[in-house]
Amino acid sequence: MGFALWIDRDSRLAWAQGTQEYRPMGAAVIAVTSQFRHRDFHRARHRPPSLTDSFVGFFGSLEEVNAFLKRRRQWIPRPTPSYLR
Repeated sequence: MGFALWIDRDSRLAWAQGTQEYRPMGAAVIAVTSQFRHRDFHRARHRPPSLTDSFVGFFGSLEEVNAFLKRRRQWIPRPTPSYLR
């Protein structure tokens, strides 16, 4: 299991997509000052296409994603990897 993370700086939202191999988790959206929970994810939800250049990384667990968001360091956005588009 893993999670891809995008930051929408304009709206101050964090979007995560569960990349579980055999059962897609879908996506979740929260404020960048909040924390993700498993129940936030919905299979029918997809990140907005406008975030293609706002990808900030992959994480092995929600705990890692939440720790990353807590640090509130400068996020360095980059293009979304092609296999996630």
